[in-house]
Amino acid sequence: MNNLATAFARSAFGHWLTLFLGTCLALPVSAADRPDVLMIAVDDLRPMLGCYGDGRMRTPNIDQLAREGVLFERAYCQYAKCGTSRLSLMTGLRPDAIRVFSNRDKDLADFRQRRPDAISLARWFKQHGYHTQGFGKIYHDGWDLATDWSVPSSPGRAGEMLEVAQAKGQQATIIAERFACPAIQSPDVTDNYFFAGRMTQQVLQVMRNRQTKKPMFLAVGYRRPHLPLVAPQRYFDLYQPDASWLARNQLPAPGSPVMAWFNSDGYGGAARRVGLTMPSLPTREQAIAWIGYELRSYLGVPNQGPIDSKLQLKILQAYAACVSYVDAQLGLLLNELRTSGKLKNTVVIFWSDHGWHLGEQSAWSKMTNFEIATRVPLLIAAPGLKGGRTRALAELVDLYPTLCELAGLPAPTHLQGESLTEVLKNPRSRENGTACSQYLRFRGKYMGRALRTDRYRFVQWTELSTGKVVERELYDHHSDMAEMKNLAREAGYQQRLELLTKQLAEQFR
Repeated sequence: MNNLATAFARSAFGHWLTLFLGTCLALPVSAADRPDVLMIAVDDLRPMLGCYGDGRMRTPNIDQLAREGVLFERAYCQYAKCGTSRLSLMTGLRPDAIRVFSNRDKDLADFRQRRPDAISLARWFKQHGYHTQGFGKIYHDGWDLATDWSVPSSPGRAGEMLEVAQAKGQQATIIAERFACPAIQSPDVTDNYFFAGRMTQQVLQVMRNRQTKKPMFLAVGYRRPHLPLVAPQRYFDLYQPDASWLARNQLPAPGSPVMAWFNSDGYGGAARRVGLTMPSLPTREQAIAWIGYELRSYLGVPNQGPIDSKLQLKILQAYAACVSYVDAQLGLLLNELRTSGKLKNTVVIFWSDHGWHLGEQSAWSKMTNFEIATRVPLLIAAPGLKGGRTRALAELVDLYPTLCELAGLPAPTHLQGESLTEVLKNPRSRENGTACSQYLRFRGKYMGRALRTDRYRFVQWTELSTGKVVERELYDHHSDMAEMKNLAREAGYQQRLELLTKQLAEQFR
């Protein structure tokens, strides 16, 4: 990020010049010449993929897309929770601007009333001549916006996230009650038994039976590998995890504050449903016993206490199986584009809303500021674009202006991200930038704001009622990629902390 450039772009003259240059440099000159867009979103997917160097994973279709496009090795969400992250991406605004830090419908309604100018990505494309159509989970479930789409979206049944198999022989899935839902299921069924497979067939029908001459913007959101971890048995059969799969850093980093990794603070009510009382401000020992309650609230995982290695391996197998199931669905969509010849005029973008802990820092699920929760897979393939990889620091909030530029559209004035097209053309550019994430902890009491630089992850926790900085974290990725040692209290880092504090203040200003 460059604040001087951002300030200039938001000025009246800067905005006019940006639109002028964007129009001059964009290749498409009319709606008919603009590329189609296929935007694929995957829930809770960390970069645990073959193309990201994980040789254990079977993700041939995602890997092929990575070879055809540009893979971002260091892309980050702005908030490691689906509602806020997806709303940020779809509006091009950072969490502090949207001020929605929960999945409550009221917070969303307040935002949309407060910021009617924040036209969504899909609606912007619709207003500029695109046929827009949504499938599955694009926003948080239930937050879909009818004005985004040219035809009604197809998000699935209410509660589709909780889709599980019935008894053997039954032909349809059921929507389980949230707190009576098994954490893992692997029925011996076809891909189309579950919604992901049926949704893929819907998208294929739209592709094959095109009813419009307009360019198309198709947004396709796969819910897995979000909990519960449910996929056909044949994807489970691809994996037999052993002890080498287990997280190396199974305890929180020494010196790291509880608020950094205790991601169960929103689940006190869930614990009470089963007669348990979760401490609201836990000690380190209590927090380790209760951490990861999003996973613990499903059947088959202990509500508190250790998760033994045998069960951890089952969870890892199920997570990997869900990723391969989604990979197979993506393969069908990409194969259709290739065989129809439409891939050469289609922008394909693949992203996840945030990462996921699989035992790292003793945590399971998301909702932290650690690298493992904020780093996401990001792939972009576009007509005329050479394949490659980049270490440029990228953010999900950058995708809105990027897609506008790739499609030859002007960008709306409210956007807070920066287009990544320079990186797409030159993958070695912007390697010394920054990426920002944040998380609100303990029911709005503390805000943790994180700055990722080329070398460091710096997190500052502030008590919102007083503005007082109460905790800091510093991790050196040159020597500690797993973030196992908090250096913020170590001697010799004061000058570095002062510099990063100043950088963080500038970026979150």
